[in-house]
Amino acid sequence: MKIKTVYLDLVDDYFDDAIEALFEKLVGNTVLSSFYDDDKEQIEIQYLEKD
Repeated sequence: MKIKTVYLDLVDDYFDDAIEALFEKLVGNTVLSSFYDDDKEQIEIQYLEKD
């Protein structure tokens, strides 16, 4: 198992596609933490990826 970090920009023009791809990655994995950076308008999510 590996800890992975994903960043999602909320001002991205492709936000809907990005959030859909993110959910597909997270299905079946354990989310460890999430953090919203107001200055960058970005969400950081750390999850445990199964091998």
